[in-house]
Amino acid sequence: MAISRSGSVPVPKVRPAPAVVRVVLLLTVFLSSTLFAQNPGTPTAQDGQRVEQILVSGLNRVKEPAVLRQMKSQVGGLYSTVNVASDYERLDRMGLFAGIDIEATPGTNGVILRVTLKETAPYFVYPAISVTDEQGLTIGAGLKSTNFLGSGANVSIAARGGGATEFEVLAASPWRPPGSWWWRGDYFLRDRFNSLDDFQEFSNELDVQGGRQLTNRLRVGGRINYLAVKSDRAGVTLSPGNLDNIPGFGAVMEFDSRDSWTNAKRGWWNSVDVLSQHPNWDESYWTFNFDVRRYQPLHGRHSMGIFSLLTLQSGTVGTDIPIHEDFHIGGTNTLRGWDIDARRGKNQWLNTLEYRFDLLKVNDHSFKGFNYFYGVRLVAFGDAGTAWYGNDDFSRNFIGGGGVGIHIIVPYVNVIRVDFGWGQANQGMITHFGILEKAVYARRRVR
Repeated sequence: MAISRSGSVPVPKVRPAPAVVRVVLLLTVFLSSTLFAQNPGTPTAQDGQRVEQILVSGLNRVKEPAVLRQMKSQVGGLYSTVNVASDYERLDRMGLFAGIDIEATPGTNGVILRVTLKETAPYFVYPAISVTDEQGLTIGAGLKSTNFLGSGANVSIAARGGGATEFEVLAASPWRPPGSWWWRGDYFLRDRFNSLDDFQEFSNELDVQGGRQLTNRLRVGGRINYLAVKSDRAGVTLSPGNLDNIPGFGAVMEFDSRDSWTNAKRGWWNSVDVLSQHPNWDESYWTFNFDVRRYQPLHGRHSMGIFSLLTLQSGTVGTDIPIHEDFHIGGTNTLRGWDIDARRGKNQWLNTLEYRFDLLKVNDHSFKGFNYFYGVRLVAFGDAGTAWYGNDDFSRNFIGGGGVGIHIIVPYVNVIRVDFGWGQANQGMITHFGILEKAVYARRRVR
């Protein structure tokens, strides 16, 4: 039995570079030429027998005790296929392996579990690419570690140029069992022309979260956020000095039952968070996020993704909320089939229904000692949503679009998306090129 590992001033429309799209399409054809089906294997052990031994192979830098601590199956416990499925999920959540295989065979006095792992490179230099409708394509270099200093933490540092000058640091603790602590932190520095609000922006954004893993699925914690935005002209910031310094404090709760962190096919990822932001200490505005994601298998290679993000903000834009913090929807990372800034408001509601077909199942591979994985899926999607200031805007601003796309799943980047959408009047087909899952990028300030 085996399993694989599998962000109303008219604004110019941002189109992806045709050369980039051609490269992705050619890469898809090449990868698909190696299409093969994954053999599920046949169980050779019966549920209810004792686990006699767990043999782990393929480790290089990761220590065996760290692997065994993650597994639900334990020596002396009862063997079950349900526990083994949980073992796959937990090992995948470590983010350290390109391939995971667990085989159960009869032993002298029970069942022997043979765990074969393929480690990803603990440090990897990669081309750092970001695509947003606001600033187009930015390209640079990054350094990523999936096992920073042997701690299991995931850390990446990247610098990019092009549509903007960007520097980012992303870090997250490894997943650990209930009763342990978790943390993650994101930092973004940007120097760019903010075309949506028509000013030259220099900004720093820091978001730190941490708390307790209550169960295998549920975690709670606190959140600290800091945003500094400097403008080159008056009237953009709430501060008369053209510099907004906005600290924020809040809480977060997440429920995660996905079967995989890299290529989910089944389960939920749900999050509720609240943030009290203070442009000055005498006043504040509140931001609430309700994020629901469902991954639903259908049959064989067929599955569905259902996503909904609702963001509500208290206060008035321009008085309590800086104008650079309202929402502009439409485009690659919010609502495909429409151009960026199709609708705007202080609140947003974004919904996606995505049918997925695995053209090339995600599988692990090795090349000269380098372990990696990739896969290709075809998608058909429908997006719908609205952004609004007052109640009258909610229904008036509701828009929808649909289309088809090609998504490539790769390590370190996650997903490369090429989508072709329809929806906006008199626009015909709009090509969208994106990085990361759309539901992930929809949560970012610049998208």
